[in-house]
Amino acid sequence: MIEKGTRTLSGFGTALLWAGVAVSVSEIWAGSLLQDAGLFAGLLIIVIGHLFGGLVLSASGTMGTRYGIMSMQSTRMVLGNRGSIIPSLLNVFQLVGWATIMLALSGSIGASVGHNLGVPFNSKAFWVLLIGAGTLAWSFLVGSSKLQWVHTVVIIGLVLISALMTWIALNPHYYTMKPAAAESFSFTRGMRLMDLVIVMPISWVPLISDYSRLTKSERGGFWGSFWGYGIVSCWMYGIGLVISLATGTEDPAANILRLMGTLGLTIPAVVLVFASTMTSDFPDIYSSACSLFNINSKIKPAWTMWGTGILTIILALFFDLSRFETFLNVVGAFFIPLFAILLTDYFLIRRQDLTGLDFTVGSGMNFSGGFRISGLLVWGIGTFIYFFARAVDCPLGASITAFLASSVIYLLLEKRINHSKNV
Repeated sequence: MIEKGTRTLSGFGTALLWAGVAVSVSEIWAGSLLQDAGLFAGLLIIVIGHLFGGLVLSASGTMGTRYGIMSMQSTRMVLGNRGSIIPSLLNVFQLVGWATIMLALSGSIGASVGHNLGVPFNSKAFWVLLIGAGTLAWSFLVGSSKLQWVHTVVIIGLVLISALMTWIALNPHYYTMKPAAAESFSFTRGMRLMDLVIVMPISWVPLISDYSRLTKSERGGFWGSFWGYGIVSCWMYGIGLVISLATGTEDPAANILRLMGTLGLTIPAVVLVFASTMTSDFPDIYSSACSLFNINSKIKPAWTMWGTGILTIILALFFDLSRFETFLNVVGAFFIPLFAILLTDYFLIRRQDLTGLDFTVGSGMNFSGGFRISGLLVWGIGTFIYFFARAVDCPLGASITAFLASSVIYLLLEKRINHSKNV
């Protein structure tokens, strides 16, 4: 637990941290998945999806700010000390997956942008190694006062380059929007696409408290993460959508960054690829250490960070980027129900009062043998509901359906359990 007097992140610093996470070529790429919706419906899906996912993200972070606990530690309330090992392991796999995807994507784009520069800048392996090493070094500076001013300068630079990229994307001289598709676009199809938006902020929920526990105030942590991530992520999705609609490309980030290179903007394009991946990838490496620490406190964070960083570099050299959408759905299936349960427990059952709970030994928590069966059961049901809702094209989409169902089932089950104890 980090005491409030030693915390270093202000609300503005939190906003910058999450803005840096959101400036990512993977988010631009994700925007291309919404092509079927067209411009107006696509932008509406992006905004609504980020409002829902962003609220879940920021609300989850309040536990870290108020009680100084890490994200995976908080799951002990609903799954038990040993039960929390399951999402901790899943989170490590997710974090390694995200870091690998962003590094692989950035390596490909870097090689494409650096094609005119010759060897070694036209090599994917060169960019994967360079960006991977930079990300690993950056992750060791989390929480350091030395990092904050450097991080601020880097994020401001990324925002300026992103503004330049946006101007190019909206300039009809370079990109001309094609007419909308003639076929009708259904509400159900829109909700299915919204799952691909909601999952992006949700994918950061399993690690937000690792950073919100460094925030000085609960209000600053909540709104800093909500607006910092939400605005910039919507922005990145929007760029990807616009370029995809104009060109039909499934890789809008590579498309516009190559164009920047031909316009004499190779250096800004290269800086964007390198710095954006570093600022959005380092939380994956740092939080993998936090998740493994929740499993066993004897595991040294430095070893985990080195191991994770090197592993993602190796995997990125061979990863098949066509699996991106499948990866998003798997992340949503496991983590949306879990944090629906956790938020229900924290806000509706415990009323944000964790007094008397010891997240190290588990005292004050209601579980037996290290496991809380009710939480594990509802989590499993919620995951099944997500996959089922996705398979049958549920009108509300898989994310919202699984979230609401998991919350209601858990609340009813807990009330029944508590009633039985009082009889």
